[in-house]
Amino acid sequence: MPSPHAVEADLPSERRVATLLGTLVALTVVGSSAVAVAIPVVREELDLTVSDSAWIFAVFQLTFAVATATFGRVADLVGLRRPLVIGITMMTIGSIMVGAAPGFGVLLAGRVIQGIGAGAVPVLANGIVGTRFTGEARTAIYASITAVVSAVSGSGPVIGGGMEALLGWRWVFAVPALGILLIPSILPLAPSDRGQGSFDGIGAATSALGITGFLLLLQAPSAGGVVGAVGALLLLTMGPAAAWWIRREPEGFIPQSVVGNAVIARCAGVAALCLAGYFGALFATPVMIADAFGWQPLQIGLALLPAAALGAIGSRVAGALTGRFGHFRVAGTAAAISTSTILIASAGNHVLPLIVLGLAGGSIGFSGAQVAMTDRVTTAAPEGTLGVTLGVYNMLQFAGGAAGSALIGGLSDLVSLEVALACSAVLPATGAWLAVSGHRAGVATQRALAEAGS
Repeated sequence: MPSPHAVEADLPSERRVATLLGTLVALTVVGSSAVAVAIPVVREELDLTVSDSAWIFAVFQLTFAVATATFGRVADLVGLRRPLVIGITMMTIGSIMVGAAPGFGVLLAGRVIQGIGAGAVPVLANGIVGTRFTGEARTAIYASITAVVSAVSGSGPVIGGGMEALLGWRWVFAVPALGILLIPSILPLAPSDRGQGSFDGIGAATSALGITGFLLLLQAPSAGGVVGAVGALLLLTMGPAAAWWIRREPEGFIPQSVVGNAVIARCAGVAALCLAGYFGALFATPVMIADAFGWQPLQIGLALLPAAALGAIGSRVAGALTGRFGHFRVAGTAAAISTSTILIASAGNHVLPLIVLGLAGGSIGFSGAQVAMTDRVTTAAPEGTLGVTLGVYNMLQFAGGAAGSALIGGLSDLVSLEVALACSAVLPATGAWLAVSGHRAGVATQRALAEAGS
């Protein structure tokens, strides 16, 4: 993937780029957020248990997270175009398989292919922006894309509920197949510059299996003890193996210059923790509303629309303020908003506006941190590693999101859902602390450089 400084003179319209890439990323989000309301119908039609239906989410999240780093690294070597076409095509094929699945086995296989293909989209979309634009233009496009993602993610229950009511559950799963229609418009935006080196298969395999182990452990509370045991085995064996291989091959699948970069690590941590807070609220809020008021999925989705709108607005505001106040300060503020509103929602005592406020704040935390941290990671990526840097960054975000919903699900068997939601506020609170420490570290570095220059 070429350097972000290699920007062509005849840049495409910022609005056009943001619209096309935002729509593409939004289709991958629908593949996750809108599916929730269709699960009860799927269970009834295919005669599934609760444990079976949990895998409909698990395999998508698992393959999505693992694939994003792989596609990012491949893009560094062969350019953005071919991986992008492969990813969108796989997402389309998987979506059609799920939509036409005659049984549970084909449905799961389709979700695996759908998740692998969808994993290519965020990292490669961010890579297009990072290589085509710089400065305020790049930040503005990231903000626009995140606004679309936040709006679609928050509107997922409405989209899924409406489509299920009108067309049936299969169409909800098949929506990401529309991504194939965007290839002719998006392909010219993607640089085809080839990088140097070769693909590190051992590094990819050990890293992917280690991440798989971690994500299987997160799914263990709903999937059972066997899944947890497999996850623990993979994590304890492949995790150390991946770490050893990174030291042995510092320019391999996950370059040591990326994982050892303090700025990148801090950005990934902030973004992951804020996404975890948002996914936790997104998981808990509909259940809280259903328990309190007995509403159906479409009614719940309509009630949550204000949260989606505030998340979209929050990303725009974050993009506008990043250049003025700094990346970590903006992300820290967004994380603090998420923390406080989640706590308010947990103490809302069945008051609908307060419950919705919790999801709105979580959405603001996710979208604000995403804009600021993605822009900062793009500038911090070592030369020639933008693709894998964005891949690792996105991978950690999605793992963080899974941790948020897993925490809520695990605690809800021990305490009330409101208490579980309150406990999850520690996630964005930790993100706020990381962001504050990142801002202070940046100020200290600038001061040291100024003193050295004088």
